[in-house]
Amino acid sequence: MAPTIAPTPTAGAGFSALWDLPGLVIQCITLSTRPERRRAAQAQFDAVGLGGRVRWLEQTPDIEDGKRGCFHGHQRAARAALELDARMALTFEDDVVFLPHFAPSCAGRVAAFLRAPAAADWQVFFLGHFPRKMELTGQPDAVKVRSMDGQAYFLSRAGMEALCELEYAGEQVDVHFHYRCERAYALYPMVAVQAAGHSDTEAGLERAPDWNDDKLTRERELYEGCVKRKAVAAAVAMMGGLGVG
Repeated sequence: MAPTIAPTPTAGAGFSALWDLPGLVIQCITLSTRPERRRAAQAQFDAVGLGGRVRWLEQTPDIEDGKRGCFHGHQRAARAALELDARMALTFEDDVVFLPHFAPSCAGRVAAFLRAPAAADWQVFFLGHFPRKMELTGQPDAVKVRSMDGQAYFLSRAGMEALCELEYAGEQVDVHFHYRCERAYALYPMVAVQAAGHSDTEAGLERAPDWNDDKLTRERELYEGCVKRKAVAAAVAMMGGLGVG
């Protein structure tokens, strides 16, 4: 079991390699009824050099269907970025918490992946998520995934367009789009999780302090499994090259 993560971000600046990517729009979805969450998110952003650079997308809660409200909120964020002619969009939810190991070096590695010609087909890139499937890529700390969650993720222009074309069908955006996206990637290890507390999306859901432990454990186990499979495949290939077997 992974340790419970305290909601304490890494202080400091130096994240400009990521925040200053050309054509990037940075936004945070927040509810008009939860000003305390907006204040908490602002403190997180200040700690990683975002300061006043985040566009706040305030919306009223969908009291009849919280999942529908979540879906439309993320869809509106993608549409707003397209209207600003963004090349890519970084969307946060207002319960985002940056983990203590999130440092400028992590930001630089994400920026390197998003800029790389080899990664030109990406649609979604997660800073935090709940991974269900994982594959290694040519960059050791960037993995191809099928994942859920929406607290911190990038969309390419193609990703924004694909999200905007969807119709709500009873599930949140991470089921509708994120998990089903075949061109989704993530930073390993993740650097953003969700704060514990009451969920505005799912009625009656209260996130305990150990809310993120399962996703962190799952992430580590999936990655270790990928590394082991790669090592076995390399050994088998080497034996075949030597005429063994």
